[in-house]
Amino acid sequence: MTISMIAAHDPNLVIGRKGSLPWHIPEDLAHFKNRTRGHCVVMGRGVFDELSEKPLPGRRNIILTRSRNYENVEVCRNKEQVLKLLRDEEKIYIIGGAEIYRLFYPSCDRLEMTHIHQIYQGDTFFPEYRHEIGTVWKEVAREEQEDFAFVDYERIRKP
Repeated sequence: MTISMIAAHDPNLVIGRKGSLPWHIPEDLAHFKNRTRGHCVVMGRGVFDELSEKPLPGRRNIILTRSRNYENVEVCRNKEQVLKLLRDEEKIYIIGGAEIYRLFYPSCDRLEMTHIHQIYQGDTFFPEYRHEIGTVWKEVAREEQEDFAFVDYERIRKP
């Protein structure tokens, strides 16, 4: 199983403000949709609430929460339960929020990032990873746009 995190962040690693995205970039939303379609997505309760408790179509939706049950998606209570449930999946996407990113960061194989060039105000941040580029992460793809860049990293595996 490949565990991939997908997120967009600004230069200060801002990923959210008051429970939603601080920006609206249609190209990034399309990128997210194209990458995650047909795969399993794992999200925290806050992200699912932000989606008005509607599962993302065309994906298997897993909500990681200790406090709620939902009727229209699968719910797991901890990381171990998620990994056991999804052990036969080829690839899973961790889609947030911040606590879920921090929880899965040590285990993930790929980072599929959108680097947004503009600085935004925010209260939710992606875990710091940039100091590990070259030692833990290697850049494997980059697509530059005027206001952002799609950048993929893979974890460097020691032989």
